[in-house]
Amino acid sequence: MSYFILQGDDTNEAYSQIWKYPGAMPHIHRPSLGISLASEYPEGLSFNMAPEVPATRIADIIPNTLGYLLISARVKELLSRHSTERIEFLPFTLLNQKGRVASKDCYIANVLGTRDWADIERSMGARITTPEGERQFEHLRRLYLKDDLVDPKVNLFRISAMPKVILVREDLKALMEAAGVTGAVFHALGAKVDIR
Repeated sequence: MSYFILQGDDTNEAYSQIWKYPGAMPHIHRPSLGISLASEYPEGLSFNMAPEVPATRIADIIPNTLGYLLISARVKELLSRHSTERIEFLPFTLLNQKGRVASKDCYIANVLGTRDWADIERSMGARITTPEGERQFEHLRRLYLKDDLVDPKVNLFRISAMPKVILVREDLKALMEAAGVTGAVFHALGAKVDIR
């Protein structure tokens, strides 16, 4: 099986982006780490399109600088049906650059938990050691997995070496492509990336 890093396409000027956290959101780090936020997630939360990006079209995988997987209702439905992992879908309203409602049907897809499957020695990037003594990437340039550790039944997961990184198995990638999911970029393992 092949695996791919999933990201929002921040190079496509046709789609809007999100660059700032909502002011009323608690524990903003949790959805980028795979830690549950459901019990504390506020109702009626809204994100704003970045005014620096004039586009108002909304991609299915919404590019953002927050380290979140932000998705449309269409992708929520697809992941709800096909993902092998637990995902917390946290709803939000997306406001355009003028503060008007652009969509009431967007979600943070918080893939819960992480997997210790990254090959730290082969992968490339700036590393740090957490206060708990774990080795993680602060800046990732190339990612490899320890093939003998990867559970082939898992089709969507985060890596503990850099929890904001979401990986999809090739068959889930194919489903997303067949469904015409917009705004998604898939990086093959070992390909050069720039993830901070």
